[in-house]
Amino acid sequence: MSSTTDKLVRMMNQIAVEFGHQQRADAATATWDHIWHFWDPDMRKRILAYDDVDGTGLNATARLALAKLRDGGRPAPQSKATDFTSGRNQEPGSDAG
Repeated sequence: MSSTTDKLVRMMNQIAVEFGHQQRADAATATWDHIWHFWDPDMRKRILAYDDVDGTGLNATARLALAKLRDGGRPAPQSKATDFTSGRNQEPGSDAG
């Protein structure tokens, strides 16, 4: 496994653990939602390829999230976490600076 893949596996598991206080199906959905919105397409493609070939380093919640990602559905847009213009009369964009 490459160092990039190692990092993706570690990040995927960390994200799944962060949502671990929820029921497993809800945690998997939240993990999928996060991966969809915040990982670039190449990262998603790499983690799916890893899961296809090996996948042994992924925890159960991460694997469920990848199954949802593989199904090709799109989650609803994020709300407060990514809606930087909510309540403001501004163009969409970053909240930085």
